[in-house]
Amino acid sequence: MKPNTVMRHALWTIGPDPDRDPPTMHTVCRECGEKSPVGTDREVSDLWALEHSGRTGHRRYHECVSVDLITRPAREEAAR
Repeated sequence: MKPNTVMRHALWTIGPDPDRDPPTMHTVCRECGEKSPVGTDREVSDLWALEHSGRTGHRRYHECVSVDLITRPAREEAAR
């Protein structure tokens, strides 16, 4: 930084990126680690978990959802 550089505090926000792709998700069996296919349709991962339970008797799962986020100055958000 140069000696004459001015720095100031600014508030920022974080939220879903309006230009994002749809969120993706998959389900992971907490007992064996097997994973459902990754996709944008929740029914696919839910059906996978139900079928996996029927085959294995496993009953605990972890749902993983991925959403693209964007940060921006708060004043930019207020102008939207």
